[in-house]
Amino acid sequence: MVKKISGRLLNLIFVLTGLVVLGLDQLTKYYVNVQPPGVFPIEIIPKFIYILKISNSGAAFGFFQSKTNILIIISIIAIILIIVLKIKLDLKSVFYNISLGFILGGAAGNLIDRIVWGEVTDFFHIVNFAVINVADSFICIGFAIIIIIILRTFFKKEQSNNIDLEKNNKVDAEKQ
Repeated sequence: MVKKISGRLLNLIFVLTGLVVLGLDQLTKYYVNVQPPGVFPIEIIPKFIYILKISNSGAAFGFFQSKTNILIIISIIAIILIIVLKIKLDLKSVFYNISLGFILGGAAGNLIDRIVWGEVTDFFHIVNFAVINVADSFICIGFAIIIIIILRTFFKKEQSNNIDLEKNNKVDAEKQ
């Protein structure tokens, strides 16, 4: 039996998830920023993940360097869209609400940095990939969960449509 979750509880999950991600993001960036010079890099997984401090005035992968005002506007629009998606789609899925909270918290964390500091602090260096932060990580995780939800929903509908089609073909065959 599937237990229904109230809209209020889902809203609470969405908001709390966003706040937790925002808090983790800001706390980790603060910790990295108060470290004395010479502490970094710190090797986490040899030859794969390091912690170091990078100030990034652009977006992911170095795009839009020094375009802080444009990125602030894009971030505000993204946050508004996340909230609109939450309200308009009103999906009764815990995972959907958690994933939107991940994206909201990450977007808000990077927005705060851009407004206050004019740049974002990145510190997880994944060798041969990028230097990211907690906000970036949760934004990616949130989008990954949403993609999985969309794919599962699509394939469930496809499977359901195929079952319905088979039933209709069987009924048609019996009529003949």
